[in-house]
Amino acid sequence: MRLPIFFLLFMFTGLAHAQGILKVEIILNKPAAGGELKVALCPSKDAYDDEVGCTLQTVKASGSTVSCTFTGLTPGTYAVKVFHDINSNGKLDTSWIGWPQEPYGFSNDAPVNMGPPSFKLAAITVKEGAQTARISLR
Repeated sequence: MRLPIFFLLFMFTGLAHAQGILKVEIILNKPAAGGELKVALCPSKDAYDDEVGCTLQTVKASGSTVSCTFTGLTPGTYAVKVFHDINSNGKLDTSWIGWPQEPYGFSNDAPVNMGPPSFKLAAITVKEGAQTARISLR
């Protein structure tokens, strides 16, 4: 009798800890430029809009496609922002009117129109297990 109870507890414990893995593949539009990629995985609209509460990764920009992986994610809705920090100064360089001077992109390759796309347009669903999101920089 103890053995079946153990297996039931084991099964339900696994359900409570379901985790997702998101691999983000970034297609560079300036692969020879060097520098690094700043990738932010944002778990909510507020985090996405305020850039607070996002999980950040920095990866070296080399080759035409670069990837990074976020693990231990609670299944749910997220959005990804990325920019190619060509000069490695830690920020997205902009012109005097605020237009980005370095390549950038968003999950779903969400369109940009006078500012970043909304969380809703960039939103992706992370499920239990592994999945991949591809972003082409512009």
